[in-house]
Amino acid sequence: MGKTGKIIKTAALTILFVVIVMFVLRCCMAADKSRFSGLEATDAMKRAWADGESEILTCRVEAELAADGYFSAYGFYYNPESGEVQFAVRWNRSVYRYTDMPAGHEFVFRLRDEATGEEWPAAVIGTDSMSVYSYRKLVVEGVHADDASQLTAVMELRDGFESVQVLKHAEQVFVPYKPKKSFLAEVGG
Repeated sequence: MGKTGKIIKTAALTILFVVIVMFVLRCCMAADKSRFSGLEATDAMKRAWADGESEILTCRVEAELAADGYFSAYGFYYNPESGEVQFAVRWNRSVYRYTDMPAGHEFVFRLRDEATGEEWPAAVIGTDSMSVYSYRKLVVEGVHADDASQLTAVMELRDGFESVQVLKHAEQVFVPYKPKKSFLAEVGG
């Protein structure tokens, strides 16, 4: 193999290596749900923990994405004492192309109990973005749920067009969540 052959082989291997690294990075970013996955010490949580302790419930969000793939919800927590639910959502900004929405448009988020039809508006308490993804930390107040509830995250993409993802299905029981020490220090528990 001559000098030209070695150069071509080295260039081909370099290109292959770069493509593989980009693919692995893309896969890692697509799987990253660390932003806003923790519990936030909101005013309602602080009031619930004012007597020294309260209960936080959670369940594993089994669906990776909404049924139509427009967004992903994760990091689900529920405090029965305050009636507060916290969860995070993430979407690829390419969703603007598929929904006829201008870039930068803020979607409306809600929580719905499919068992009762009750809906609650979600307030944004944190925003972030990385690469092609946008993230929001959401809080919903006034929720009264039990093990029979089917709590669904709703992302209203535009009037009459919504995307949904089940956070807690009716056959799935709540499990106690042990908050981190930093959260307990913030709420005074």
